[in-house]
Amino acid sequence: METEPTQPPHLEPKAPPALDVWRRRLPPSLVVLGAVALAILGVGSLFVGEADGWLVRNELPLRGRLALSIVAASVGSLATILAQPRPFSGSDDRLRIWSKRLAPLALLALVPTLLNREIWKGHELALLATLLVWGLAAERLLAGALATVEDWAPPARLRRFATAGSLLLLAVGVAYYIARVGTLTNIGHRKMMTMSSDLAEFDNLFFNALHGHPFRAPAIEGELTNWSALKVHAEFGLYLLLPFYALSPGPEALLWIQTSIIALTAIPIFLLARARLGSGGGLVFGLGFLLLPAVARPNFYDFHFTPLGMLLVAWLAFFLDALDRNPSSKRLERAVWIAFALALTAREDVSLGLVFMGIFVFFQSRQARIGAWMAGLSLGYFFLMKFAVMPRFGSMWFDNIYQDLKAQGAKGFGAVALTLVSNPAFVLRSLLTEPKLLYFLHMTAPLLALWLRRPVLWLAILPGFVSTLLVTNRPPMFDSAFQYTYLWVPYVVVASVLAISMRETASGASSSSARTATLASLSCVLLAVGVQFGVLLGGDEIRGGFNERTFETSEADRRRLESLERIRALIPSGASVAATEAEGPHVSTRLVMYSLKFTLGRSPDYILFGHAGIRSERDHIGQALASGEYGLIRQEGPFSLLKRGAPTEANAALRRFGVR
Repeated sequence: METEPTQPPHLEPKAPPALDVWRRRLPPSLVVLGAVALAILGVGSLFVGEADGWLVRNELPLRGRLALSIVAASVGSLATILAQPRPFSGSDDRLRIWSKRLAPLALLALVPTLLNREIWKGHELALLATLLVWGLAAERLLAGALATVEDWAPPARLRRFATAGSLLLLAVGVAYYIARVGTLTNIGHRKMMTMSSDLAEFDNLFFNALHGHPFRAPAIEGELTNWSALKVHAEFGLYLLLPFYALSPGPEALLWIQTSIIALTAIPIFLLARARLGSGGGLVFGLGFLLLPAVARPNFYDFHFTPLGMLLVAWLAFFLDALDRNPSSKRLERAVWIAFALALTAREDVSLGLVFMGIFVFFQSRQARIGAWMAGLSLGYFFLMKFAVMPRFGSMWFDNIYQDLKAQGAKGFGAVALTLVSNPAFVLRSLLTEPKLLYFLHMTAPLLALWLRRPVLWLAILPGFVSTLLVTNRPPMFDSAFQYTYLWVPYVVVASVLAISMRETASGASSSSARTATLASLSCVLLAVGVQFGVLLGGDEIRGGFNERTFETSEADRRRLESLERIRALIPSGASVAATEAEGPHVSTRLVMYSLKFTLGRSPDYILFGHAGIRSERDHIGQALASGEYGLIRQEGPFSLLKRGAPTEANAALRRFGVR
């Protein structure tokens, strides 16, 4: 009987030396220990002492500090022990898997800090950079953790809930945004935080249009002729919004209209993202859009037409994407051209962004013909408005905002173009400033720089580049608290959706773990920026325009508003009025209202002023008093009202304006 040969003793497998085992296991063991310990420290910091004292000033008694450290080290050590394979086994897979699964917990250490507004006051640039790094790390670690679960996918119940309830959740988010932000913007108006530029000017523009005076707004530099407002912007979208304004004319209506437009932009973004990334992705981008500082902040700066452009561009992007997936649909093609035509009416500079959208469509979709027509028509419309129509009425805010880029010996925008082609190094240096870096981070960090990851999507920078980053002599144009952000936002948000979708297309398959990791990380970052910069998640202040806006109404605020209401009641609705900057929005719902910072106007019936100090306000008030045509008829609190033809005996109370 044959027996199987036995292996020589010197060739039999031996257990690896203990030193080699621990040398292999030490790195993943440290990952487990560190991740769990950091998570305990992060979560524990929410419960030790006062948050501001601990996180902002490092204040905590020694006993509490030691207790927290001991708990973190103990729980981390226990987790490390439990993650170990059986002693000296040849396989370390269990430990490696658990190190990947637990690694994301380390990110919890920074969560309390990232959600504390006090820590980051005055450090906006550092906060955005930190959020970007944190978000990218979270995406990488979560993807690694989910990849350890074979065939991982979100639970079926969660998928069904997202599919059934996503639109409802979006509707709730949109309604909440409108109710909360609309209320707060009107509180700001009652606290006299709105200005003639730009709320009174637009209220006056709408009221004149409602009464048969197209594009007439005396509040803009005192022009009394129809169509004169076209020298500022070609905002034909005025007539799209006029029926809503007509329901209750006044500045309050404009604030509600603008807030509704911004909130409703979440719908096309949701629909596009849902089509590309599923219901979960739709919700992340739809609701996350409302949390972006570049969306919420400018909402608190009076009224503008750029939000209308943003809404229409977002719908155009959705219809183009849908048409690309259903190229034979004539209904979708008609929708594309309707959205395109309406977007052009919002403002002339919106058309510049549509040029680049058309270029993208030409090269990246099956609708090359439509893309070519879009680019050509948009460019033609921009030049028609900017160089033919608007100059007929006198142009404002054009090449002077690029003053530092003008080449010597040349004039107009040609001088800027000459510098762009002949001295790119100088142009680059003008772009590399801290305010512009901060502005750019607002367009990238909250979106995890998704749209920067594929070079073809860099086109998203161009719609807002000319109107913002290229500007040298008007800082508000590259500040996230002003309306110019809306020239960027629809493009970078849509490009971010496409970045995730294109990544999956390039890989040849849809990776649930990678997509979920990206969307989860993006959600966390968007929640953090919502907490840090916004008012939707409990914040009680936000920067809008030039100022920080707060909404608690004091007794002094109420008395001031009551004084203004009493003095406004003396002005007939059909009378012409000249007013100072803060008072202008409260008397602008009339045919003739002048802004005293620009002009005294053509013998207005009344002059209303409070604090006068912007531009030429004091000079114009002094001019009216010196003429002897105006007499003081009422003083209420900080406000004074002059009437043309009234007795002048009481004018002595206004000595600060040169009255003797």
